[in-house]
Amino acid sequence: MAAALTLLLIGCLLQGALCGKCESIIPNTIEVLKGSCVTIPCSFDVEDQHNVNLDNTCKALWKESTNGPAVFDSSNPQQKGQLIGDLTKKDCTTTLNDMQNNKLYIFRLECFGLKYNFDGVTISVTEQPTLTPPTLKVKEGTSVSLNCSAPAPCLSLPPNLTWSPGLGEGQETLQENQDKTKVKISVLNFNASHLHHGQEISCTAVYRKQDGSTESSVNISLTANITCEYECLVIKLIT
Repeated sequence: MAAALTLLLIGCLLQGALCGKCESIIPNTIEVLKGSCVTIPCSFDVEDQHNVNLDNTCKALWKESTNGPAVFDSSNPQQKGQLIGDLTKKDCTTTLNDMQNNKLYIFRLECFGLKYNFDGVTISVTEQPTLTPPTLKVKEGTSVSLNCSAPAPCLSLPPNLTWSPGLGEGQETLQENQDKTKVKISVLNFNASHLHHGQEISCTAVYRKQDGSTESSVNISLTANITCEYECLVIKLIT
């Protein structure tokens, strides 16, 4: 009987140490350019009785499976990555380097007296910007605003966005999504002219990779369809 009670007590202690009601806030998916880095926005919470365990013994691990080896360990300075957040403040934001394949990465917290596997994030290797609106059909003289957006998964290596042909200089901003991931946006404003009719307008996202090389990604271009009023048709005939 005493042995049974001892085992029951040990089981309860282990359950507390593993933090059965821990939770994390991590994006479900992040798009990243192959060979570049990715900054994973990450925060977590623990039950009140485990706050005392959040000290300088804590380390962050990212694993490809619950029982598999860690691909990143914040306690190992040789790891290809960096813990950006402060675990004692429940911030597990991490930058992982040299992303090559689509994979699920699981976050694990290990402290003295507290170990737990949290939710994971799927890293989707891609390089495709988007252009909105996807079509352009306007009248001569209309003010046009085109938006080009591309994922900015690595805070230290955001993409550069360029427009073709040169209809003006795009205004770039770095915006944060609801899930804390980042996206680079370039807005191109111009007045539609009959000279633009039939032109292909495209946006190119150029990423710098960690080895110093660059890789370009061009979205599906749209073809400008500019309609003319009577005065416009006369000008076209004269010219």
